Amino acid sequence: MPKLTFEYPAIKIKQNEMCSDVVLFGASAYEIHQWAGVPQKKSFEDIETVGFQRVDNRARLNELKKFYLNQKNVVQNTLICAIRDIAGCKVSFKGKDSSDCAGTLKIEFPSFYDMPIIDLFGILRQSLESRLNGKVKISISEEDKQELKKQLSILNEAKIDDQEDKHPLDDLESENVEEIKESEQDSLIFDESHIADFIKEIALRHEILKENPELYIERDEFLGFKKDSLISFILPVSLVDGQHRLLGAIGEINTRLETGEFDDELSLSLNNGTDATMANTEILKKHTRVLPVSLLMSDSPSEQVFQFVVINQKATPIERSLLGTIVSTTLTNDEMEVVSQRLMDSGIKLEEARAITWIAKNPVSPFSNLVERGVNSDSKDMLQWSVMGKIINIFKELRGGILFGERNDYAKIWQEKYLSTSGVVSEFDDNVFSSAYDYWRSLEGPWRELFVCFWNKVSDKLAQRENKDRKNFWGAPRESNIFNKISLMILSSDFFQFLVETRTGIDSKEHLKSLVDEWLQDIKPAYFDRDWELSGVKKDSKGIRDRWAQLWSDYRKNPSALPQIRMYRNPKKTD
Repeated sequence: MPKLTFEYPAIKIKQNEMCSDVVLFGASAYEIHQWAGVPQKKSFEDIETVGFQRVDNRARLNELKKFYLNQKNVVQNTLICAIRDIAGCKVSFKGKDSSDCAGTLKIEFPSFYDMPIIDLFGILRQSLESRLNGKVKISISEEDKQELKKQLSILNEAKIDDQEDKHPLDDLESENVEEIKESEQDSLIFDESHIADFIKEIALRHEILKENPELYIERDEFLGFKKDSLISFILPVSLVDGQHRLLGAIGEINTRLETGEFDDELSLSLNNGTDATMANTEILKKHTRVLPVSLLMSDSPSEQVFQFVVINQKATPIERSLLGTIVSTTLTNDEMEVVSQRLMDSGIKLEEARAITWIAKNPVSPFSNLVERGVNSDSKDMLQWSVMGKIINIFKELRGGILFGERNDYAKIWQEKYLSTSGVVSEFDDNVFSSAYDYWRSLEGPWRELFVCFWNKVSDKLAQRENKDRKNFWGAPRESNIFNKISLMILSSDFFQFLVETRTGIDSKEHLKSLVDEWLQDIKPAYFDRDWELSGVKKDSKGIRDRWAQLWSDYRKNPSALPQIRMYRNPKKTD
């Protein structure tokens, strides 16, 4: 397989003895696009990648393209890049002598663009598996393989009638393909920040391809993964920041080509015997804008994520949901450990992000796939990331359990009076924690199992998941009376009020179930399953929040009759 080689005059800078070298140079956007991959955080079908860049913003790309089209405009911000540890790839700096900071940067890698898709899956698989250091075994069962093969079989049968002149396995991944169901995931996946999940999906496809490689030799896509996307994960350089500046420059040169600016030059090349593809390539090499690049000579994924997060919190801030998803799903546990303190020192709420991601993604959680996470598969009708964080905080940190309109923090009161005598934390010493509270609130502490248990019980009792048009639907926070910020916080706070009132600790998951049953005794599921006639009502206003809290609290303590509908739109006046 031929190799691609690029060389640039460069300057190497070492800021101090502790940090990695940085190499500064300039390269055409056309060439950068060939050797730098953009590790986007997005979903292929149901499979979430381990990248950290945002999905392209079309409006921003158009703005940058217009800016670049004025040839006098200059961009001084560098593209932030870092090297990758990929088999067959090499990025090196050679100074004029051993002490010289001026020299040549050389980038070498196999021509991935000419490889069959099976080889790309294999290289990406090897690269990802090496990051787990053998600590996590990715098991691929025959059942998993058969599930994917079933999709192939179904697609083949559907296409035979109208594509008799084609190979039955051609064009399997049309836009109308039925979504591939994600296989059941065990807890081990979530312990390794979901990288094992992504690796398993890559490995499954790789194994299926290995069984019949000749059938897919010319394919550019296989079961949701395109060649371009696979290549982006295995190029020798990772584009940490600046994807829109790069793609904007590519858009600029394409626009100039389309408007005929280089037609005379192209005609001359063609008349001299150059084939059309080569002539077009020469135009791109010659006229594409040269962009400044800052290349970090470190292949550490944790360092790259750290650079991306810090840069984007200070420049164009990324939304909290995507930030949390990136931090909590892109690194292995070992990689997370290396950079966790630096992320927290930079103001990143790492523990919160990991807790929310687990609750939002684990299939045992009643909130699974119902919380926005900033990836391209998000529905507009999901619970906000920040709201999920507040609900979790009441249970995990035992803070914020305040019923709207009141002052008592019932979660905090319960922690101070009854947590230490609760059976669920009785073994905190054995788990090497200094206190019952530290054990309770740890990432995998008792709070997490109890949180899932509590909300499963509540949703089973008070909500339903079948009919989105009913008002007690578990989902659709804009329309649901129960699955929204206000109601979820009221239910959380009121449960801790109940525990404080009854002076009760929590001894086990089974004990919690009985406590929830007692708390909701005689409560009618119809409470949330009525039209509260909220058209024009701002739910998150203080008066409405206070009113809803009062109505629920009064009803829970005396559930003889449901509140009058008109009361839900009647703001409670401040005392």
